[in-house]
Amino acid sequence: MTTYPALVQLVRLLGRTAALAAIAAEVEPEPAGLTEKQRGSLATLLDARMEEVATRLVDEAAASDDVSGRAAAIAFVQDRITSFGDLVNPHQAERLLGLASEAVAGWG
Repeated sequence: MTTYPALVQLVRLLGRTAALAAIAAEVEPEPAGLTEKQRGSLATLLDARMEEVATRLVDEAAASDDVSGRAAAIAFVQDRITSFGDLVNPHQAERLLGLASEAVAGWG
């Protein structure tokens, strides 16, 4: 199950204004309260912004004091993706991780 902080992070990564508009909400709702239509809208938005979200995740990994190289960056991104729980389907999770892996390929 997705936690509220994970939903807030996903909304931020997607672009808060666009994400809240997609789910027709003024503020981030509790994840358990999302309807199937809202979940579908988030999934559609993620598909449209996949590269941007992956880039933002890598940027966050780069800014983290806990990330010191490529393997740590991938672990950081994987942890974030996992935290999104059922809001990100397996195909989307795989694609995000793949894009992030490509982005950090040259890291030491």
